[in-house]
Amino acid sequence: MALYIILGTYSNKGSEGLVEGSSDRRKAMETLTSSVGAKLINYHITRGIYDFTMQTEAESFDQIAAMNLKAKAAGTVSKLDVLESLDIDEVRKIAKNVNFQPPRA
Repeated sequence: MALYIILGTYSNKGSEGLVEGSSDRRKAMETLTSSVGAKLINYHITRGIYDFTMQTEAESFDQIAAMNLKAKAAGTVSKLDVLESLDIDEVRKIAKNVNFQPPRA
């Protein structure tokens, strides 16, 4: 499985729900990820330009995209950025065979 790191910001509606509500957001994220066959590794509320981060294992990006689409459609998040963790050794192995010729003046 691939590891995906999701960085997100809550919409005004989502922020209001956090303040006024009492739901267990980690449990909600576990339910969300398991509903698409993925696994929640970690979930944190954060300080900074993002309101939360999730680390999720999934077989394909399609699972992550479906979760993000559902969350956006609910109007509770305003921005979601997804990063995929890579194995640097695999990247190096492939990079050694890349044939690239830069433009010349």
